[in-house]
Amino acid sequence: LQGLPVLPAALAGWSLDGNATLTATWRGGWHDLQRQLQAAGLPAGTAVAAAAAPQSFDLQAQLSAPRLQIARAPQPGTDAGPLTLELRRTTATLQGSLSRAALDWDGELRHGPQPDEGPSARNTTLTGQRAQLRLRATAASRGAGQWQAQLESLQMQADAAGQPGPWKLRLAEPVAIQLRQSPQLVVEAGAGQAFVEGPRPGHLQLRWQPLRYAQGAQGALQLRSQGELKGLPLDWANAWRMDGDGMLERAGLAGDLLLDGTWDIDAGDTLRASASLRRSSGDLRILTLDATPTTVVHSSGQGKGAQAAQAVPARGTPAGVRQAELTVSAEGPALRARLDWDSERAGQLHAEGSTQLARTPDGWTWPAEAPLAATVRAELPDVGVWSALAPPGWRVRGTLSADARLSGTRTAPQWSGQLAADQFAIRSLLDGVDLQDGRLRAALQGDRLTITELSLHGGQGSRARIAGYSGNRTAAPQDGGTLTGGGTVSWGAASAGGAGIRMDLRAQAQALQLLVRADRQVSVSGDLTARLQGGQFTLRGQLTTDRATIILPEAGAPTLGSDVVVRSAALDKEAAAKAARDAQQAQKAEAGGQVQAARPPDIAVTLDLGNDFALQGHGITTRLTGQLDIRSGTAGAPPRVTGEVRTVQGRYRAWGQALDVETGLLRFNGPYDNPSLDVLAIRPNISVRAGVQVTGTAQSPRVRLYADPDLPDAEKLSWVVLGRSAASGGAEAALLQQAALALLGGGSGSGTGGIAKRVGLDEIGFKGPGTGEDASAAALTFGKRLSKDLYVTYERSLSGVLGTLYIFYDLSQHLTLRGQTGMQSAVDLIYTVRYD
Repeated sequence: LQGLPVLPAALAGWSLDGNATLTATWRGGWHDLQRQLQAAGLPAGTAVAAAAAPQSFDLQAQLSAPRLQIARAPQPGTDAGPLTLELRRTTATLQGSLSRAALDWDGELRHGPQPDEGPSARNTTLTGQRAQLRLRATAASRGAGQWQAQLESLQMQADAAGQPGPWKLRLAEPVAIQLRQSPQLVVEAGAGQAFVEGPRPGHLQLRWQPLRYAQGAQGALQLRSQGELKGLPLDWANAWRMDGDGMLERAGLAGDLLLDGTWDIDAGDTLRASASLRRSSGDLRILTLDATPTTVVHSSGQGKGAQAAQAVPARGTPAGVRQAELTVSAEGPALRARLDWDSERAGQLHAEGSTQLARTPDGWTWPAEAPLAATVRAELPDVGVWSALAPPGWRVRGTLSADARLSGTRTAPQWSGQLAADQFAIRSLLDGVDLQDGRLRAALQGDRLTITELSLHGGQGSRARIAGYSGNRTAAPQDGGTLTGGGTVSWGAASAGGAGIRMDLRAQAQALQLLVRADRQVSVSGDLTARLQGGQFTLRGQLTTDRATIILPEAGAPTLGSDVVVRSAALDKEAAAKAARDAQQAQKAEAGGQVQAARPPDIAVTLDLGNDFALQGHGITTRLTGQLDIRSGTAGAPPRVTGEVRTVQGRYRAWGQALDVETGLLRFNGPYDNPSLDVLAIRPNISVRAGVQVTGTAQSPRVRLYADPDLPDAEKLSWVVLGRSAASGGAEAALLQQAALALLGGGSGSGTGGIAKRVGLDEIGFKGPGTGEDASAAALTFGKRLSKDLYVTYERSLSGVLGTLYIFYDLSQHLTLRGQTGMQSAVDLIYTVRYD
């Protein structure tokens, strides 16, 4: 082809691949074609002398291309990258001459990789587009540099890989087009209308008046256009997918809102333009977290399975839109915009502003020093309708209002005004967060937002309390406490050290109830400071727990076995979106070097547990004291915690018995979820020090029986379970009964311990017969600790009708006073000597 005349040498770098058939017939000679090109003002190579009787050059050609790929290699020294176009199942017919020609086109045009091009294409991020085009047009030359064409019919169907489709465009009537090249380029199109259909329900109608576009030799542009659009569905925004979700869906919105618009543009030496977009019908729905579309399956009940399945769309909360209109107008260099929004539940917004444009040889531009002037007034009577934008399970409510003004220039905008929020509340039932009666006052000053007042009150929904000797000292507070704060947030041009956003916030808590669940209550006091400077987030604080109740469940939620594989369309969709994001990041890193990782946060917070932090669960009931320092870890690592936590008056249930925690120490020096353990629990009111010792770490604990002096494990177990030596008569049977009862109850935290807890006791046990006694001496025991030194036990004989009440009072470490009443009453003074 490059060897033929007229074709430019620019064909270098282009290539063809595929198969096509071209059938062409023409009448006339090469000189006739050159004369027609010269008459049309097109380059014709070497000048040809006029012939006495020139003949016309007529061409009839038909192209059939099942598959034809046209590719261009990257252009060295330019920004032009590789280009690939492909024709599929295409037929085209061209007939006539340069003075009048007709074109019929029916085929598919593709650009970029397609989803049906094999596994190699599916392993990449698809960015291809394809369009099915049916076109019939005629064109004629009206002299040098003058052309006239007419689109008789036009139908196009297009879609993009990874996006819903198809999109359809249909021309409703023929459109005439005229083109002139001298003395300036002028394109004029006649009036017409077209219809657009999208992948979601709806029809868009476009109407336009005669259009004129001109470009002078110096590059100045002139444009004249006027028209309108009707029935634009806002739901079409969901046809543009980002990570698998539509634009509206990502914003938590849906609805059947329809928009109408108009435009009128006259741009040349002077600019006069206006465009508007407004609501014509329909409403907007704000999706709540329970507004996920569901599928209802109807079954006959006769063993034939499902008979019908119907998708029920998400409902959401109607916004009650009454007005939604955006207007932009320009008169000369002055550009104005206005936005009006009025709804029943989604608030009201009125904004208007102006700026200045500048005329350049290339057209109208928006200069960096263009002045700005705008006002914004917003009223949101119910913030709760936007709860869908909050994390899952969270709800917000309150009122929000804003009155702001904008000045300055495009590159240096300056704000002024006030922001206010009242009756603000944040709530999460699952997490137990309930902050109420919030109030916010903030002032806009230049490029800074100053929070002058911020206050929140804690919730009052929790009466959680761990009762008893080892539980809470005080009842749950009736007052939820307060959180107050303030600070500044500023923005501006990004610096070399990080983003242009800077933040300096401070907050103070006064007995603030952070958790108000039925099984968890936490009140804290202290100060927190948060800063963001140069892309570095810094958090400092000192917090003290005023009161806390943490009741842990005795058993976690059931989990699936390692050999169970769950397939989920939602999980597959999330994995595919993550793979696409990783591929994009890898491409960016390959094209522009390694991506710079974000700077890890700098966190240093000290937490004091106070003197009323009660914990219950997994067999232990205790108060905790201590101080922890929380520091941020390395990039991607969890926070590091250092410090010690000690138990106070703790009780531990093991093998159906309630043990006193003499030593309970948790040492943190690294990950927060794996402290080292040093716990020693001793059974009280026995003559031998015996109990349970726990060492190791939280993720790998080591539990063993303990006795001082050391004894065989069988003896240790006997003292812990029975309170006496295994050598005593009948103790073996009682030991087996206690161990079996603990095992059948589900471990150390269940069995009789669970029963005792339900009835408000510390111990329900079995006392076997002693040395020289028969089985009739066996009895049930019920125990309750009234204070650190006072313990009460009631024994009920299994063979008799009488019981015995024992009262133990520890006078010192070795001296215990015991009183009893029943079949006989007595007072004993017991002195214990321990020796190896």
